[in-house]
Amino acid sequence: MKNKKKFTGLAATILTGTLLVGCSNPFDRMADGINSMLAEESTATDEPVGTAEVPVSDTGETAKESTQEAAEAETAEVETLDYSHLLGQGEATTLGEGTFMVGEDIPVGRYHVTATEGFGNIFVYDTEERLTFNEVMSGETDSIGQSEPGEAVIFLDDGHKVEISGMSGVSFTPYETAEVTELVPGQWVVGEDFPAGVYDISLEESESLGYLKVNAIKEYEKSRFALGNPAYGGATTFTTSFEEGEVVTVEVIPKVTLAER
Repeated sequence: MKNKKKFTGLAATILTGTLLVGCSNPFDRMADGINSMLAEESTATDEPVGTAEVPVSDTGETAKESTQEAAEAETAEVETLDYSHLLGQGEATTLGEGTFMVGEDIPVGRYHVTATEGFGNIFVYDTEERLTFNEVMSGETDSIGQSEPGEAVIFLDDGHKVEISGMSGVSFTPYETAEVTELVPGQWVVGEDFPAGVYDISLEESESLGYLKVNAIKEYEKSRFALGNPAYGGATTFTTSFEEGEVVTVEVIPKVTLAER
């Protein structure tokens, strides 16, 4: 509407300038009118436009809260290894070759496992199909006097799956937790089986390559040490520390000795 009025005024100025031919040059008068109207429009355009007050949000606090919430969510998703509810649990059971479900074919608990017949493997998977334990076992000595581990100490929780291959007889006996200084293949809990602290680890020379693994949470290993045959990178002595609640898993090597510093 404002522009319409301006153009109407401009037209009137031009018409007036044209009629006043007797007083002056009509084109000069018309040019003056146009320049005047343009000057007024420019002045109006240059006037500052009022701005609404924009509230300043506390972006620092918002970012801090978002970071804290993300950290809490990440912490909640981390699942620690906790076998405390299985200590002192279990019933004597004998299984042969095949696949078995904990809670159906064998009760939950902590077991001392021994191979009574045959030579083969035992695998244990949790409810998310993660391999929690794997061992080659035999109760027999081979022709050159070498023997695979004939025993292990493991945890079996509800819903775990046990696979046995190559062995027709495997005995599961409830394990009575007591402080130890020697670890056979299996799963050991710091603070339950031996105190937290710094230890010198040693083992007899072996042709086999095994591992000592340390876990605090399910999905990740805190550390892993190759044991046994030096030709394959294995060690027979080393020093490490263990913290309360960590789960130490020994595989393949028949016996590992702990000496606290």
